[in-house]
Amino acid sequence: MADEPTPGRALVLSMQPAGPGERRWAAAAVLLSLLIFIAAVPFASVKLPLLAPFIPCYEATLTINDLITAALLFGQFSIARSRRLLVLASGFLFLALITVSHALTFPGLFSETGLLGAGAQSTAWLYMFWHAGFPIATLCYAWLKDSGADATHARLSHAILASIAAVVALVVLLTALATAGELLLPRIMQGNHYTPAMIFVVAVVWSLNLAALLTLFVRRPHSILGLWLMVVLCAWLCDIALSAVFNAGRYDLGFYVGRLYGLLAASFVLAALVVETVTLYARIARSLDSERQEREHRLREMRSELIHVSRLSELGQMVSALAHEVNQPLTAVGNYLRATQRLIDIGDTTKVRTALAKATSEVTRASEIIRRLRDFIRKRDSEKCAEDLGPMIEESVALAVIGTERPNVLVELRLHPQASTALVDKIQIQQVLLNLIRNAVEAMAGSPHQSLVIATLPSADAMVELSVADSGPGLAAEVRAKLFQPFVTTKSTGMGVGLSICHSIIEAHGGRLWADDNSDTGTVFRFTVPQRDAA
Repeated sequence: MADEPTPGRALVLSMQPAGPGERRWAAAAVLLSLLIFIAAVPFASVKLPLLAPFIPCYEATLTINDLITAALLFGQFSIARSRRLLVLASGFLFLALITVSHALTFPGLFSETGLLGAGAQSTAWLYMFWHAGFPIATLCYAWLKDSGADATHARLSHAILASIAAVVALVVLLTALATAGELLLPRIMQGNHYTPAMIFVVAVVWSLNLAALLTLFVRRPHSILGLWLMVVLCAWLCDIALSAVFNAGRYDLGFYVGRLYGLLAASFVLAALVVETVTLYARIARSLDSERQEREHRLREMRSELIHVSRLSELGQMVSALAHEVNQPLTAVGNYLRATQRLIDIGDTTKVRTALAKATSEVTRASEIIRRLRDFIRKRDSEKCAEDLGPMIEESVALAVIGTERPNVLVELRLHPQASTALVDKIQIQQVLLNLIRNAVEAMAGSPHQSLVIATLPSADAMVELSVADSGPGLAAEVRAKLFQPFVTTKSTGMGVGLSICHSIIEAHGGRLWADDNSDTGTVFRFTVPQRDAA
C-alpha cells in the first residue's frame, strides 16, 4: 500500500521511484562488489602486516560519512515529514556513534587493551552490534508506514531531538554491555583470532543484513534511497563474510578488504544524497531564474501599460482644447476659401494665389496638431534612435500648453550646440518633458513672474542633460523626500503616478532623474539620456 503524500514529499528526490538510470548505476555497484569479493575470498586468510594508521583513518572516515548522511536524512525528514526517514537517519547516527566506541576500545589503538575499560571481547562485540543495528533500522524503514499527517516545525524538532537522545542512550548501553558487561557475553575472540562461537554470532548478524536486503527488494516500487540501501547491504554482506567468516582473524587480507567494503558502503548513500542535493539546488536555481525572468517580463509589460494609460490620461486633459486648437486653422481655411471665391467673382485673380497659399498653410497647421496628438497617444514598442532635441522639445512644449491659460508664462529654450542630439525613444522622452512642463506651468499659477526655462547641456559619461526650470514656489522638504514614489502628489485631482513613470522611463534609458532648487526661486528637474555618439 503506497504512503499518503505529504506537502514536502515531492521535494525529496530520494523518495521518488528509481528510474532506469539509477537502476543501472546500482547494478554496476553491486556487480563491482561481487567481483571484488570473489577475487578476495581465496586469499582472505592471508596474513598481512599490521598497519597502525589504517583503523583510525578508516573509522574516522566512516564516522564523518555517517554523521553527514544522518544530518542530510534528518533534514529530509523535516521536509517530507516521513517517519521512515527519521528511523533511517537514526540508523546512520547509530553507525557514527558506535564506530566511535569501536575505535576507542580497539586494542593497541589508544592503549594496549583499549579505552573505556575494554576487554579482549569488547571490540569484536561492538563490531557485531554495529553490523546488526543498521539492518534492524533498515527493516523498520522498509516496513514502517507514513500516516501523511501534518506536523508543526516544533513537533518535528522534538521528534529529531528525541531520536538523537534515544540513539545516544542505545550506544551508551551497548558500549557498557561490551565493556563492563563483557563477561555476560559469549567469547568470540581469542587474541586476534576467532573462537567457534563467532560462527553462530556472525551467522545471526549476516542473516539480519540478508533479511533487510530481501525486504527492501520485495517492497515495491523501489525508491532511489531504497535502491542504494540495497547496494549498501550487498556491500555489508561481503564485508561481514570477508571480515568474520572467510578470514582467520585481524590483520589478514579479509580483515582489510572487508573494512574497505564498509567504507565503500558508507559512501554509497552519502553520494546519492549529495547528488540529490545538488540536483535539487540546480532545479531550484533554474526555477528561480525562470520566475525572475517572468516577473521582469510582467513588470515591463505593466510599465508599458502604465505609460500608455498615463498618455491617455494626458490626452483626456487635451481633448477639451483640441476642438478649439484645430477649429482655429479650420476657421481660417474657410475664411481664405470664401475670400478666394469673392476674388474670383470680382475677377481679381492676382490675390487668389496668396489666399490659397494661406489656406494651405492653415490646413498644414491643423494636420500638424493632429499628428502630434496621434504620435503621443500611439502605443508601440520602445525604439531608441538618434533624435534632434530642438524640434522634439518644441513639439513637447506645443503639446504641453494645449488647453492651458498661460498669458504670463515666458518660455525660453537654451540648447547647447554640443548637446543637440540623443539616442532616445522620442515618444517616451516627450512623455517625460510633457509631465515636467505641465507640472511647472501648474506650479507657477498665481506667481507674479512666470518663467519656464528648458535647457540642454553635455554631461559626463557621454550623456546629455535636459532640464526644466520654473519660477514657482519650490518643493517642500517632505514632498521632495518621496517625490518619485508612486501615488505621491500635491494636486487635489492628481493620481501621483506621473513622476514615477518619468523616473522609470529615464532609468530604462540608462539615465537618472532628480530635482534641485532653482537659482532664484522655484524648482528645476533634470534628467540625463545617452548621446548619439554613445550608441
